[in-house]
Amino acid sequence: LGGLLSAHQLAEAFMADRVTVEEVWDSYGEILLGNSTRSNYPIATESHTELDREDGLVNADETCRKFDVSDIPSPHKESSFQLPCESDEFHMEECTYLQHQEKSNLKTINSTFVGNETTTHWIYDGFLLSLAQDIGSRLLCAFETDTGIPYGTVNLLYGVPKDETPVASLAGAGTLTLEFELLSRLTGEGSFGEAAKLATRALWTRRSLGLNLFGKHINTKSGQWTEYLSGIGSNSDSFYEYLIKHYLLFPDDSDFWLMFVIVYSGVWENNRLGDWYADIDMNHGLDGHVRQVFESLMAFYPGMQVLLGELTPSAKTLNSFFLVREFLGLLPERFNFVHWKTESGGDIHPLRPELLESCYFLHLATIGLQGSDCGPCSKTDSNHRTSTWLWAADFALQAVSKLAWT
Repeated sequence: LGGLLSAHQLAEAFMADRVTVEEVWDSYGEILLGNSTRSNYPIATESHTELDREDGLVNADETCRKFDVSDIPSPHKESSFQLPCESDEFHMEECTYLQHQEKSNLKTINSTFVGNETTTHWIYDGFLLSLAQDIGSRLLCAFETDTGIPYGTVNLLYGVPKDETPVASLAGAGTLTLEFELLSRLTGEGSFGEAAKLATRALWTRRSLGLNLFGKHINTKSGQWTEYLSGIGSNSDSFYEYLIKHYLLFPDDSDFWLMFVIVYSGVWENNRLGDWYADIDMNHGLDGHVRQVFESLMAFYPGMQVLLGELTPSAKTLNSFFLVREFLGLLPERFNFVHWKTESGGDIHPLRPELLESCYFLHLATIGLQGSDCGPCSKTDSNHRTSTWLWAADFALQAVSKLAWT
């Protein structure tokens, strides 16, 4: 859903000349959005179209037939729509939703005959937003619980599975507001954002009132926590991230800032152990069960702190995380920072981007004060402004490439 909305906004920006051709097409004429200019999309085209009509006009309906989003089957209707087989041939250069048609010196956009002009003409029909709205509508059934907290799984054809567990993770249930609120604002249909924001607020009201902590799993029907372990890693991470990013993108939802400040204070006062963050009991804090394990998903947190201007704690924590990377060569999935060894089953590196993302945020925050004119070893542009954070990220990326590239 987020990808469709981003692609829609990019297409709109391109049409409004806020994005240049060079940022969309490479030097070989290949589109940079996606893997290829030819792909099996549900678009049907005619094999041949005459462009030399007597009236000098070209009818787009004769050139390509666009499939309607209503053709996609839903739980509420029957449809004969089928995705194309691998043997089906589709010509993306002849019919796309961001159309660029050129044959000889004739360029055609819908029913407009352009002639021998040298300027490329484009049209975008908003299909990506229609598809995003369709997917959003199919996901709304997940929020039909007594608490407003959504189920974790939705079948896009049939709705919530009959045997779906009512237990959802904090991250899964509370990481929907950015996409759904953006969908509401782009379409004017408020139900999407309202459902996602209600879910986040429902989770927030169920925090432990003394410590302002959250568990990692909750029963969406009863609203009772099923896992009391609280932390910023797995099953929790993006919940914190979305609170601050939602406020930054939609500041009129001012309660998200209040929620984030309280949540951030709870983590700072209870989960922090030096420059590390532990998993603790949401009701008893450090007096209960404490799990002193660094998870690679936690590496997003320093980058999030940059958004708050918390540069010093961000830098200290990210340095600690990099100690693990330097010690092992790669960042493991789970690492016990007290016994200084990987946890059982945690000695893998699933190519997560969070560590590099936090490096990038700290790089942007520091180049104005300490940046130099010498880029890291993988850069050829001597004018590329850099920082030690960019050097560290580049070195980590080169290590991954050296060890994992096949």
